[in-house]
Amino acid sequence: MRDTGPAAVPQRVAASERRPLTILFADIAGSTAIAEKLDPEDWTVLVGTAFARLNAVAARYDGTVARLMGDGVLVFFGAPVAHEDDPERAVRCGLDMVREIEGLGGKEHAQHGVPLQVRVGINTGPVVVGMVGSDIAREYTAMGDAVNIAARMQTAAPPGGVMITAATHKFVAPLVDAIDAGRLELKGKAEAVHGYQVTGLRPGAVSARGLGTEVHSAMIGRDAELARLRDAFAIVRARQGRAASILGEPGIGKSRLLSELRAHVAASDPSAQWIEARCLSYGRTLPYHLVLDLVRSCIGVAATADEPEVRAALERRTKALFGDAWSDPFTYLGHLLSIQLDPEVRARVSALQFETVKRYVSSLIGLIRALALTGPVVLACEDLHWADASSVDVLQALLPLANELPLFIVATSRLDRESEGWRLVSAVRDRFGDALIELRLDPLSGDETRTLVANLLRVESLPLATRDHILEKAEGNPFFVEEVIRMLIDRGAIVRQGERWVATAQASDVEIPDNLQGLLLARIDRLPPESKRTLRVAAVIGRQFGVTMLERLLEAKTG
Repeated sequence: MRDTGPAAVPQRVAASERRPLTILFADIAGSTAIAEKLDPEDWTVLVGTAFARLNAVAARYDGTVARLMGDGVLVFFGAPVAHEDDPERAVRCGLDMVREIEGLGGKEHAQHGVPLQVRVGINTGPVVVGMVGSDIAREYTAMGDAVNIAARMQTAAPPGGVMITAATHKFVAPLVDAIDAGRLELKGKAEAVHGYQVTGLRPGAVSARGLGTEVHSAMIGRDAELARLRDAFAIVRARQGRAASILGEPGIGKSRLLSELRAHVAASDPSAQWIEARCLSYGRTLPYHLVLDLVRSCIGVAATADEPEVRAALERRTKALFGDAWSDPFTYLGHLLSIQLDPEVRARVSALQFETVKRYVSSLIGLIRALALTGPVVLACEDLHWADASSVDVLQALLPLANELPLFIVATSRLDRESEGWRLVSAVRDRFGDALIELRLDPLSGDETRTLVANLLRVESLPLATRDHILEKAEGNPFFVEEVIRMLIDRGAIVRQGERWVATAQASDVEIPDNLQGLLLARIDRLPPESKRTLRVAAVIGRQFGVTMLERLLEAKTG
């Protein structure tokens, strides 16, 4: 990312800073051989087209294209603006880049007889980011060994492959299918680097949370909230609709509470249908992405399902629910899902233009209505703070169904009143009034947090100071508790000995885990420049300080 003078430097990237970063290198495989076969003009056009597609994919995941090289691209995830799931975004971006260039490659192979594929390498690690160069020409870049390793991982990837380091894999392991490539000898590296070749996303993959099966706990501190949700579902089983919203900060336990409700629904009424849609962290600019997830859940297919599978599932579902009248809902929901329709049908749908959106809505309403007529339905929408405007509009049109059918609408969201999703939270309040179950999840109390730590880690010889340090770092946030414990396990501060966990000497040294650094940086990066500056000065002072001291330091820094 270059500029040609001081005035062009964005304020948010003007200062150098150390931060965790996920780095992606994508390179056209065999570019030298391809260039030799093509006229220079044709090669230039081909590379330009490839770059345009790669840049578009990076933009989809809010990656920063830091540099375009002769036949490759360098993308940052986590700078200048961090997201809590930057490693996941990078891996999804890499897989999409491979598919995008494969699509372009098929066309170019037919036209010029040359293959076209990319290699992608990804690594996560600490770097220093900022502007380098002179007043004549400067570049926003990242410096550190993590960048070099990402570049070497790209050279280790096969054509059409995505190779990631173990440092990235630990963040995305529950989400991806990957082949363990073992220890890789990389050029310029004295020590081998552990790599994984990502082959795809797992069906139904969601962001990694929790500590896995070895370390787990019953839900703590949410009994009253769960009881209210259970009572509401009992009313739905009696053929009356209900709505609930679960609100709170990241990691506070919204998803866990929803999963406990799902388990209760399955146990108490096996005939009830659970329809779940989840917003993507990068989904605010993806029209209808929440609605698409909702429709896929209704017909029982994963987001990773291919077109023939989606088509077959939609046809089965609409025929079962609508009988002889299945054609229209199949057509419009199929168009929404981008399945292959007959050319005549597709032309007819496209000709409707603005009317098509109304048909999307009416078809989805018909689908939910038909499902609810067969028995209780729970419609769960997660992470509304990331919802796109189009999906919010459609979901608002579904709300009246809960006044007439056994439909339980449950939504989770952070307290982001500026988001599009908050419009739906407000609409639910307006429609259901006092009948709405609105649950605001507060941090766990000190006793509840101690219970959670005790349940997760029945550790022998865990120093009291370490336990207190975990409580201090977590501040009543269950996710923070789990991530601090994950870090202790990863660093060997807590080790498994048979059926028990035992603390080692390193257990007294607790820092902020990498996962939480991304989450906290994402919140900091959204602050105005002046607020970020104040925060940096405050961080130098320490955890606790007086306002007067902070004011004096700020005055001295500006003076």
